[in-house]
Amino acid sequence: MTEPVLTDDEKNALLDGVSSGAIEVHSGDGQKYADVTPFEFAPHARIRKNSYPRLQVLNQQLAVRVAKYCSSVLNCEVAITAEPVSNRTYGDQCGRFSELSAVTVFTAAPLEGCGLIALESSAISQLVEAFFGGAGNDAIMNASGTFSPGEMAVCRLFSNALLAIVQEVWEPIIELTADRKSTEIGTDLVEGIGDSDPVIGTRFAMQFGDVGTSFTLLFPVAMMGHLVPVFEGQKRERDAAEDRRWESAIRDRLPDIAIRVKASVGKAQLPLGAIAGLMPGDMINIQNPRDAIVLAGNVPVLHGRFGVHAGRNAIETTGWIETRPTNT
Repeated sequence: MTEPVLTDDEKNALLDGVSSGAIEVHSGDGQKYADVTPFEFAPHARIRKNSYPRLQVLNQQLAVRVAKYCSSVLNCEVAITAEPVSNRTYGDQCGRFSELSAVTVFTAAPLEGCGLIALESSAISQLVEAFFGGAGNDAIMNASGTFSPGEMAVCRLFSNALLAIVQEVWEPIIELTADRKSTEIGTDLVEGIGDSDPVIGTRFAMQFGDVGTSFTLLFPVAMMGHLVPVFEGQKRERDAAEDRRWESAIRDRLPDIAIRVKASVGKAQLPLGAIAGLMPGDMINIQNPRDAIVLAGNVPVLHGRFGVHAGRNAIETTGWIETRPTNT
């Protein structure tokens, strides 16, 4: 025999509540409630803040170019994909590295500060194996907790190539001069970034045949500066007051700008056949040799008369050339 859903005391309490009106009862003909649509958490969970869509596009281009470079240099098939951009603290980002990493510190002028390239130990092993002609699938994983001079050399070569490609990919947004500053073993030796500093990171998954590994590109948010709104896809609002200041500054400097001035003192019109038949010593008659046109930067601006002043050839200006729009 199954146990009752409600005890006798609970039933009595419900009856008392209904009798007193404390508990509202709805009949089939009374108040009805609207249908509720089930809420799916998965689609909404994919909406993330600080996703930096424009940076994600650059990262995808970077992944394609780095994969092409590695496949060409290492003479083996390398596939690289860019994972979604993340915005975390530096300490949190370092905690996501699953193994020993070689960390390259680099500058990217005119941006201030330093960025990082974290290359996992397995990635270095695969690069070394492929670099020295191996298949890339049977590399020996690093168990010593450090890297050999040869491994560090290959790491530096990869970092230099990666930075050169970063410059190319980012050129439409900003011209960078990326230089490798140092390469450290692990994140503990990296200076200038605190565990609580926010950083923008992208993990790039690398595939050597059947073996998967990765490297991570990190930029401190403070280093990105004015590029953060660009990566977020925001449009810069124009400042009317700032525009007026620029207009005033440009107008004030215009009178001091040097411009090349020259004059035309005559002109002639000849058939093309006559020009083609000209020989050394032939004479070309110039119409109105005393009339002159003064040009500033190849633009006609003044009428004038050609003559001599103070013993030197000169142009006496007679008036401005008026330019009127042509009726179409």
